[in-house]
Amino acid sequence: MADLITDIETPVQDFFAYKTLSQFLTNLPRIALVLGAIAAFLFLLWGAIDYIISGGNQERVKTSKTIINNALTGLIILAAAWVIWRLVAYFLGLSHTLKGPFNISLPTP
Repeated sequence: MADLITDIETPVQDFFAYKTLSQFLTNLPRIALVLGAIAAFLFLLWGAIDYIISGGNQERVKTSKTIINNALTGLIILAAAWVIWRLVAYFLGLSHTLKGPFNISLPTP
């Protein structure tokens, strides 16, 4: 039987495990963005399924297109909110780097 090696230097952080209220409030925008993205994805999926099963009914096609457009608009708003939040955090000194999918370090004077 193979030996499993679990040499993990950095343990996985539990996303919703907060010991103090200040930790929770600091990560509240991150939690809101994740929940919003999940909701937008579910609405996008709902609109796509409704579009597929509409069967040519023009009223249902129109409704499903509206749901899809609203979900995509929500994703765009979430992306803009994330960018604004990261910029505000950087310029207020809450973060020295803009971390996300990329590690962007702004030059300091």
